[in-house]
Amino acid sequence: MAADFPFTMKDIAYLLNLRIRHKNAVCLDVNCPFCGETKGKMNLNLKKNVFKCNRCGETGGMLALYGKVYQVDNQTAYKEIMAALGENRKLPVQGMKPKAAKADETEIINAPAASAEIKDKTYTMLFSMLCLSDTHRKNLLQRGFTEEQLEENGYRSTPPFGYRKLTKRLLDAGCTVEGVPGFFQDRDGEWTIHFHPKSSGFMIPVRNIDGQIAAVQIRLDRPYEGRKYMWLSSINYHRGASSGSPVHLVGKPGDKTVFVTEGPLKGDIAHALSGRTFACVPGVNQYANLQSFLQEMKRLGTEYIYEAYDMDKMLNTECRRDYDEKCMQCPNYHRNWDKMNIFCDKKKVKRENIQRGCRKLSEICHELHLPGKSLTWDLDGEGDWGGNLKGVDDYLLDLINKENKKQKSKNREDYNKGILE
Repeated sequence: MAADFPFTMKDIAYLLNLRIRHKNAVCLDVNCPFCGETKGKMNLNLKKNVFKCNRCGETGGMLALYGKVYQVDNQTAYKEIMAALGENRKLPVQGMKPKAAKADETEIINAPAASAEIKDKTYTMLFSMLCLSDTHRKNLLQRGFTEEQLEENGYRSTPPFGYRKLTKRLLDAGCTVEGVPGFFQDRDGEWTIHFHPKSSGFMIPVRNIDGQIAAVQIRLDRPYEGRKYMWLSSINYHRGASSGSPVHLVGKPGDKTVFVTEGPLKGDIAHALSGRTFACVPGVNQYANLQSFLQEMKRLGTEYIYEAYDMDKMLNTECRRDYDEKCMQCPNYHRNWDKMNIFCDKKKVKRENIQRGCRKLSEICHELHLPGKSLTWDLDGEGDWGGNLKGVDDYLLDLINKENKKQKSKNREDYNKGILE
C-alpha cells in the first residue's frame, strides 16, 4: 500500500526534478520523462501515489516511476530514495541530481528545444570530430555491416575525456549547443556534454524522415542494471534538453512497404542486410511519436506495414529456470519444473509487454488505414519462439550466413568435380 511508504509522490517528483506545469491539492501535472512530452501530460496523483502519462501510456506507482527513469528495480529504487531524502528530506540523489550553473542555484532550468536543423548541424559536426575504435568496428562488422556501411551510418565511439574542450570546438565551428540534447552548462557556467564513465560505448545517429540526426543513442560497453542502451540527454542538467523518443528511419521515406522494429541499431542492421526500409521505435511501448511518423510516411507513399518486433512476443512462458541469475531466488527454482506445468511470471510480463506494443502498432495502423501483418520466425512446434533468433536482424543474418555456407559448399563441390574430371 502507498500509505506504508515513508515518502510520497511529491518527494519522487522532487528527486527526479520533474517540471511541474500545473498543481493542486490532489495532483501534479508534469512533463513526461519517458516520451519527452513538454506540456504536462503526465499526471502524478498525490492521494493514490501513482502516475500516468496521457501521451505515451506509462503508468505505475512511486517506485516504478523512479525505477523506470534510472533503470533500477523496485528494491534498489526504495534504497536510493531513502538514502537521498534522509532525515531532512531535502537531499538530492547522490550522483544523480545534476548541478546547476551556479552553486547557489537550486532550480534546474532547461533550454528550449533546438530546431531539427540546429540539432542535425551540431550532431553532424560532433560525429566528424570523433572516431570509431577498433573494438567497436569489429563488433559492428560481426553484426553484419560492411566497412562501407559503417562509414555511411557514421557510428562513433564516445570520447573518454575532454568534454568541455570538445564542446568549445563545436562552438568555435559555429555550432549551437543550447537546446541540443546532451549539452548543458556545468557549475562554472561552461558548456559541456553529458558523457561519463557509465556511458562508454558507441554512438548511433537517430535520423528523422528528412535524414537529419534528431537524437543520439549509445550502445553501452558495459550494460548495467539491465540497461544496454542510453540516450545522449541532458534533461536534468542546467540549460540541458531531453532527447525525447524519436522514431528512426533507415531506408526510403515513403517506401511502399515499411518494416517497424525496435531500436535504431537493429533497424540499421536489418536494412544493411536486406535493403528494406525500417522505422525504428526506441522501444515497443515508446510509441508516442509513431502515429505522426507513420502518417507522414503514408502521405509520402507508404501503403503497407510489417510489424517486426522481437520474438519475445512469442516467448514460451514455461518455467525453465533460465530467465536470469535471479531464478535461484524463485520459489519454483527447486521444484520439479520439467514434470509440472509451472509458468514464469517474469516471462509472462515480458511477453505481455511486447504484445502490448504490437497491439498499439496495430491500432495506429488501423486508425491510419494502413494494412499490414505481423512477422514471426524461429518458431518451435508449439507455435512459440524457439529461443535462438530474437530480433529481425538476427533472423536476416542467419539467413545470409546459411546462404553463404551453402554457396561455399557448392563452390567446393564444383572445384572437386573439376579436379576429378
